[in-house]
Amino acid sequence: MGGRLDATVGERRVARALRPGAPLEVVEVGVEAVAEPGPGQALVRVEAAAVNRSEGLALRGGAYAEGLPFPCPLGYEGAGTVVAAGPGAGVEAGTRVCWAPVPGSCADYLTVPAELLVPVPGSLSAEEAARLPSAGATALLLTRVWPLAGATAVVWGAAGPVGRMLTVLLVEAGAEVIGIAGGERVDAVRKLGAAHAIDRLGQDVAEAVAEHTGGRGATVVFDPVGEPTYRTSLAMLGRRGCLVNYGELSGELPAVDLMDLMDKGLFVTKFGGGGAIDSLSDFRGLVAGALEVALRHPEAISEVGGRFPLEQVAEAYDALGANQPGKILVVPSQPN
Repeated sequence: MGGRLDATVGERRVARALRPGAPLEVVEVGVEAVAEPGPGQALVRVEAAAVNRSEGLALRGGAYAEGLPFPCPLGYEGAGTVVAAGPGAGVEAGTRVCWAPVPGSCADYLTVPAELLVPVPGSLSAEEAARLPSAGATALLLTRVWPLAGATAVVWGAAGPVGRMLTVLLVEAGAEVIGIAGGERVDAVRKLGAAHAIDRLGQDVAEAVAEHTGGRGATVVFDPVGEPTYRTSLAMLGRRGCLVNYGELSGELPAVDLMDLMDKGLFVTKFGGGGAIDSLSDFRGLVAGALEVALRHPEAISEVGGRFPLEQVAEAYDALGANQPGKILVVPSQPN
């Protein structure tokens, strides 16, 4: 298996951040040579790359930026087509694939360890596949944290990229899902199969959960926000419930006082990082699993929050600050 590099591919364009700061001031598109893929590698033509909120936070400094080298290539998930493969790559030119996490995915070509590539089923487009690896793998990993059959699960951001997939998976696992979203997005939560949808903009979230559970509270709360929602998440839990934090979209994590957990015997866990994944093959299996879920439930795929050509990648990252719903995509072939 394999294929040699097309002679017409001599250079690639890649987005990078020169230093922390506002995207419009620090993000540029550079040009560099493309080398023939080595053993176990594949060269992919990127058809869509997803821009992630964690990267937007990292650009502005804070917890996500710790240990990040600059200048830093941008993007870490996407989808495209293999154009060449090195010895032992085990993938053929012409194969449609998606991937994560591969730094520098906001580019028109990308050299990737072939073991990170997951074949894309024919009925999924490149733009759909690009929105799935990170969110889908995260959602599937979250279902491993706490027993779910018969549970009452609260999902913050249930209409978001991870929340959509997580809601569908929880429903399939036999959980009663209470999804939290804002405004009109509660309609999407209902379509995902949630038993209840709470509008965080117009309702007291904790009171609504208490009402829906008859005062018992939830078995588990999945929270990607951090410090601002921490107290509310604890209040929504019933006895011996578990709060699963898997992000800090607010930029801050709460300080956990164990005495706050004692009355109801609560559990709190911080989920994420390499400790959640057993192996590289485990991660590839999670991404493949997310693609299968998307085939069964297309509504689990996040909507597109915006499309930008590669030349406007700074604008794409700037758009993250506007909290636009859905995944923002960089599409290299899109006209400027």
